[in-house]
Amino acid sequence: MLKSLKLFTLVTFSLLSVNLSAQSYIQVYSEGQEALKKGDVLTFRESMARANELRPNHPVIMYNLAKAYMMNNESDQALQTLEVLLHFYASPSVLDTSDFGVLRTLPEWDKLVETVSDIQRTNSTSEVAFEFDKPGFHPEGIAYDKETGEFYLTDIREGLIYRFNPKEAELVLFADLKASGFWSALGISVDPVEPDILWVTTAVMPQFSEYKEEIDGKSAVLKINKKTGQIINSYRAEGERIFGDLTITKGGEVYISDSRNPVVFTIANNDVLKVAFQHEKWWNLQGLALSDDERYLYLSDYITGVYSIEMSTGKVQRLIEDNEWLRGGDGIYQKGGILTILQNGTTPKRVAQILLDNAGRAMAETLTFPDQARADLNEPTLGTWVKGDLFYIGNSPWGYYREDREPVLDKWPKLKIFKLNTHRESP
Repeated sequence: MLKSLKLFTLVTFSLLSVNLSAQSYIQVYSEGQEALKKGDVLTFRESMARANELRPNHPVIMYNLAKAYMMNNESDQALQTLEVLLHFYASPSVLDTSDFGVLRTLPEWDKLVETVSDIQRTNSTSEVAFEFDKPGFHPEGIAYDKETGEFYLTDIREGLIYRFNPKEAELVLFADLKASGFWSALGISVDPVEPDILWVTTAVMPQFSEYKEEIDGKSAVLKINKKTGQIINSYRAEGERIFGDLTITKGGEVYISDSRNPVVFTIANNDVLKVAFQHEKWWNLQGLALSDDERYLYLSDYITGVYSIEMSTGKVQRLIEDNEWLRGGDGIYQKGGILTILQNGTTPKRVAQILLDNAGRAMAETLTFPDQARADLNEPTLGTWVKGDLFYIGNSPWGYYREDREPVLDKWPKLKIFKLNTHRESP
């Protein structure tokens, strides 16, 4: 049955990263909606186009922009806008609507329908490696200790870090960040130079059990003794931050993404936290990954896709031309010329892989989705390497909270750690 599309409202599509453009796109969007009510379709189109410039890749804005193009007899632009939208928001409801009556008569419409069908097709490549039945435990990050063969898991709700042996798969409390005055535990990694050191990011998340508005925006990077759980040092930056993920070079230099402000920080040999990279096109930074030769740092922006940063020059480039395919990426990982992206900000949620050439550039034609539209892949977040396999959290329970931020424990899912063999042949 055809119906008018009701996507989530604009104000509820939250941004963790806010810049000057983000402060005005809602106003521009609202002005366009008022023009539409008055029958001024030209102003409606101009407003939607401007809102799309100010806040790229927003499903509600792009849907309305396509509608505005159609109402102004610009069918090609409308179809192109819908195609881009479907690359990351392939919900059948986008096309199951009466808003695009004219477009539905065109032959290109069938191609859009086929695109949705292809992206909604279930792919199941990863296998479940471990499961945990622990209501209230909200995992986000995972690290592997190759010396001991143990894993570490971080917790959003209580700021805990657990350790577990895969032979026993029993969670053992390793550290309590909340008890030390910190907050949710997010990204985690073992130091390659000092193997007795763990690096962990911590921040005040809305799901943190002791969340208060007055501490919102606090965040830190922690250096922890892996044997004792003792915090050796903490690193903070001025302003409101969410240090989300981190990666470490072979020489021990730590790079950290700020999900609240579009900045990449570093902690080098001088043991000081400082800004390493920033770019005007970034919005909401997530995962980080280094190329094998460490010439490039790959960075996931939740809103606009994946970027490569040339380490020697700081030059920033979009990974591929149609970067919206890579939007909504959380953790990203590179090994052997394969970049793997865990996409929990797409519809459906999926795992993407793309090959890199010898110069570290992505080959767009090699983009595939080894896992997508799986019922059990409802929130992939962060992962860790175990030789050639990527172990990652497949169903972090971000959606299992009430509006008052209390966890819905009676519906808490059995938590799953997936394993993906990332080996692929070059085309």
